[in-house]
Amino acid sequence: MVNIETARYADIFAALGSEPRLEIMRLLFAVYPEGMTVGEIQEKLKIPNSTLSHHLEKLRNEELVNSRKEKQFLWYSANAETMEDLLSFLSTGKSRHNSTLEPAKNTSKQEEEGFMFERFFESIFEKLFGFMSDKFSLRGFERFTEKAITAILLGQGETRRLGHNFVGTEQMLLGLLSEGNGVAWQFLSAVGVNLENAQMEVEKIIGRGSGYTGVNIPFTPRAKRVLELSVEESQKLGHDYISTEHLLLGILSEGGGVAVRVLQNLQIDLVSLEQRLRRSLA
Repeated sequence: MVNIETARYADIFAALGSEPRLEIMRLLFAVYPEGMTVGEIQEKLKIPNSTLSHHLEKLRNEELVNSRKEKQFLWYSANAETMEDLLSFLSTGKSRHNSTLEPAKNTSKQEEEGFMFERFFESIFEKLFGFMSDKFSLRGFERFTEKAITAILLGQGETRRLGHNFVGTEQMLLGLLSEGNGVAWQFLSAVGVNLENAQMEVEKIIGRGSGYTGVNIPFTPRAKRVLELSVEESQKLGHDYISTEHLLLGILSEGGGVAVRVLQNLQIDLVSLEQRLRRSLA
């Protein structure tokens, strides 16, 4: 008898087993977590509306995408949790949810396997969905945590919100604040920086763009440098991962981007913030 869980993941693979659906998933992961309207998807992929509706319904039935209604528009977004479960099943034979229900037998071994899986998921995420699709090569990317990746993706969402066509240090800062749970968010919140006041300062400095944002959003040279510095900061601290705290250290170490200007405008003592963050990570 076929295992129920195996059959479930076979259905997911079947849903992905067509070129249009793979293209839809690539497109939705490129704008994750915000998503796109049906009209925007149709415009990008040039799929007839009736055919597109069929593909989206199939993906939704397998929980590969989520849908929501906002005013008169129907939005679709990628369901990252399903992809995580699928990749977990491929690497361990179990979904992530079921894995957490098992009693701990060997904590250190579980932590090592969990970390290896996180790296596996992140590298697959990059290769399949190309969120760093401006062909910027970053050594050590496979060690970025889900929180760090989420923050960068949320930064891309901020780019779209303001209608720009680049990801700068300011969008990365907003991404760290939007993530709302990581170490960077905790330290920024502790000194009075929140998403709302940072968004206001960013808009004061860079304004709004033309309104057109491509699927693949390039990083500015300063943003690329922040990513490189985050890897270096992790190495200096002897960490085998790169998370939101390292991204924040990268922003502070780079020192010349709009993100730093935003923090200065909010009267943040940058030296004190960096010192406190470093002490907590030592």
